[in-house]
Amino acid sequence: MRLSPLNIVLACILVWAISELGEEGKALFSWGWLILLVVVVLVVDILCRLWARDTQKLWWMQITFILFTAVCAVLIKIL
Repeated sequence: MRLSPLNIVLACILVWAISELGEEGKALFSWGWLILLVVVVLVVDILCRLWARDTQKLWWMQITFILFTAVCAVLIKIL
């Protein structure tokens, strides 16, 4: 499997979630939301790979998706 921005983000999210297992206090995501996030990221990654055969175009599409999602998450957190 080729390395892509969504794979990198997914790996970071999973490592972060696993690292919080031993922490006291409330986690940012529940297990249900974490699984849903993983599934959504995997589906978007597969759809981007099917739609964009060019690697550079794939990277730009996925980086755009990551930035858009991050901005939406920050706006939701603020509001």
